[in-house]
Amino acid sequence: MKKTRTLNKLADDLAVAMQKHVRLKAADSMGFCQCVTCPNKKHWKEMQGGHFIERSKAHRTLEENIHPQCPYCNQYGMKRASVVLIYRRYMVDMYGGKFVTQLEDSANNVVKRFRPDLVKEIKDLRARNREMEAEL
Repeated sequence: MKKTRTLNKLADDLAVAMQKHVRLKAADSMGFCQCVTCPNKKHWKEMQGGHFIERSKAHRTLEENIHPQCPYCNQYGMKRASVVLIYRRYMVDMYGGKFVTQLEDSANNVVKRFRPDLVKEIKDLRARNREMEAEL
């Protein structure tokens, strides 16, 4: 008998699928994408899905909050104010200052997710990822 996954595990599965999705979406025809906070360009499999608002907050599965980052920038760079400011500048250029401010202001909001919605989102996103991956 298969164990039922907890809501937290499902939310983690969705976050992982979304991180893969944004890396695939940003990849060029050869599968390479550029880090949003430095000039590094690597294959999408070598990049990470870096969060502007940290993953533990409300927006961990919001596509607009996740962009390709090289492992160094994502793991260590985001601890430095200069890298965070570069990411913020990217976000403002991409989505506008009002959106970024709203995102920052709502980072600590509680988001109630329901099992059927999470399961469907994971299934749909994984299917889109498979299609995108097959095109590369």
